[in-house]
Amino acid sequence: MTHARKWRRTGLSMLCAAGMAGSMTVAAPLADAAPSPADCTADSTVQIFNFNDFHGRIGQAAKLFTPVAQARTQLGADKVLLLSDGDNIGGSTFESGSLEDNPTLDILKAAKVEASSVGNHEFDKGWSDLTGHVIQRIDGAFPYLGANVYVKGTTTVASPLQASTIIKKDGVRIGVVGAVTKDLPSLVSPAGISNLTIGDPVAAVNAEAKRLKSSGQVDVVVAEIHDGAAVGGTAGPSTVTGNFADIWSGTSTDVDVMFNGHTHQTYSWTTKNGAPLLQAESYGTKLAKVELGWSTSAKKLCSAKGEVIPAATDADSSDPTIAEISKIYADAKAQSEVVGAQVIGTTTAPITTPSNATDSTFGANVRDRESTMTNMVAQMFKDVLGKDDPSFIGIQNPGGTRASLLNSDITYKDAALVLPFANTLMTTKISGAQFKKVLEEQWQRDAKGAVPSRPYLQLGLSSNVTYTYDESRPEGDRITGIWVNGKPIDPKGTYTVGSGSFLITGGDNFRTLAEGSKPVDTGKIDLDAWVSWIKDQKTLTPSYAKQAVSLTSTVSSKSSTTPSFTLGQPAKDGVAPDTVDFTSKGAPANSKVVATIEQGSVKVSVGEAAVKAGVGTVSFTIPDCKGLKNGSAVVTFTFPDSKTVVRYNAEISGLTGASCTPTPGKPSPSKPGTPTPGKPGMPKPGLPKTGN
Repeated sequence: MTHARKWRRTGLSMLCAAGMAGSMTVAAPLADAAPSPADCTADSTVQIFNFNDFHGRIGQAAKLFTPVAQARTQLGADKVLLLSDGDNIGGSTFESGSLEDNPTLDILKAAKVEASSVGNHEFDKGWSDLTGHVIQRIDGAFPYLGANVYVKGTTTVASPLQASTIIKKDGVRIGVVGAVTKDLPSLVSPAGISNLTIGDPVAAVNAEAKRLKSSGQVDVVVAEIHDGAAVGGTAGPSTVTGNFADIWSGTSTDVDVMFNGHTHQTYSWTTKNGAPLLQAESYGTKLAKVELGWSTSAKKLCSAKGEVIPAATDADSSDPTIAEISKIYADAKAQSEVVGAQVIGTTTAPITTPSNATDSTFGANVRDRESTMTNMVAQMFKDVLGKDDPSFIGIQNPGGTRASLLNSDITYKDAALVLPFANTLMTTKISGAQFKKVLEEQWQRDAKGAVPSRPYLQLGLSSNVTYTYDESRPEGDRITGIWVNGKPIDPKGTYTVGSGSFLITGGDNFRTLAEGSKPVDTGKIDLDAWVSWIKDQKTLTPSYAKQAVSLTSTVSSKSSTTPSFTLGQPAKDGVAPDTVDFTSKGAPANSKVVATIEQGSVKVSVGEAAVKAGVGTVSFTIPDCKGLKNGSAVVTFTFPDSKTVVRYNAEISGLTGASCTPTPGKPSPSKPGTPTPGKPGMPKPGLPKTGN
């Protein structure tokens, strides 16, 4: 049966201009659809509830599912459909993660979820765990959908996943199609999905929706794509780029309702074709809700009204379903607290992930800034894997660091929440030139060259590595200097890098790491190594010294007698937002920067400047008669408040020293020297002549 529909556009422009309801805390209609024909009278209604990116937040489950349980009581279960957009597990709270996420899976069954797309985190422990543990634990309670997850080299959906499922509610045959982000190969360990091919989610959903509609098997198609807009709230869908652009504009008219996930945003928009398009934040805080009105006689969808609603303030413990969910949580909490309560170390101050203007939770949502937490994990990798190699580089992807250490006592539970993915520790050998490429890959591109949902990921590094960058430069040539143990990196030298298996095998689009030589999987689990390291350290202290700093200067191929350097200024319209100040909790705000020229044993202070909002500009002249000579030198910028040190390679010319011996009765003149760009110590001719 061909589905006929004409979406009502009245008021749409007003809704878009109002920015929808990204910050709403009460239920309100945000997007609606209705037929143009006046004779379309709905005689069947179905309320669809959808959640996304639950991530094992089982303590929130009773509140999340209370509106669903109440709707079933009021309307009857035949008029209510509960769906998930994936990432039900992985990156979970300790109560679930410490018990293999079995409590989460049990709660999903108890809540009567009727279908779920797979998210990238369902693949965290590989295909074998998804099929052998997760799906077996669900035991047929609902299907996991992955229309674009294929047997390698084919377009056959990999069993036991399904492309779609058909659910009948109030006489309406609803086809639910699910797909995961096409970025999946970069988001999980490649080895874990080596037997799979991941296709384009929009194309797969469109093809399955067309099959269901053209065969007359369904009346309505609901699509679950585990991907979404990078921003929500007041942004309009037509302005959002990345993977979402194709979701918004490329979804066919066979799709009547679209739910998103993955990006943890809140929006209730419509696709370019007018179908409701919603995402309900994350962690069980909100639900996306669409009410369908179907005309049996006309065989038409009369309306589809969408809104994003909050989870209940209080769980309805009188409802049997909610009572069962609460019991599962209570049992899991009791089991996990026994092992989690052990104190394994202490902190002198909070050690946290980053924050930004819209998220100060120090969780895992902000991944485009440097943090004390991710740097510390990278330092742990160096200490555990690097042994006596001073040039060993520890490295950590920001999405792999999922929580913060906020209290003075560190418990086993606290440590487990930081690294919940059970990666094994790996090392690989790369050249200095390859390490530069790794840092360039922070400006993200997927395997096909497209910019993914998160356009920039800020890596954490062990304390022996610092670097500068200039985002205004062409992509692929933004890293302007790298220093290892205070010396410029050798582009042709070999460096051993260590991290979790996810990153070393090329995860998060850091494909150059997968090109390293002699990779070694130690078999050690990251959490075990992390806990042992904390116990050995006994007390942890965060480092507020920035290891990555934006630096631009007036030094060019032409000599300059009064060079000027700006540090910490984000590029206009750039995607790397950091200044020289950390956004981790407790980090000091830098107040000044001091410039010093170092040449062998000679160190000459040449100037200082105030730092405001994490940005400082310092200018100076190079003094004669201070022991400096023409030739190579290092300009060092020190921020006393944070102890950040930034280095810049330069060549000094124009110093004469001829008048350094004073003539009796006359002061000795001081002639300023001229700095020119020094050797950058970088791997290819395309690097800036300015160096650093």
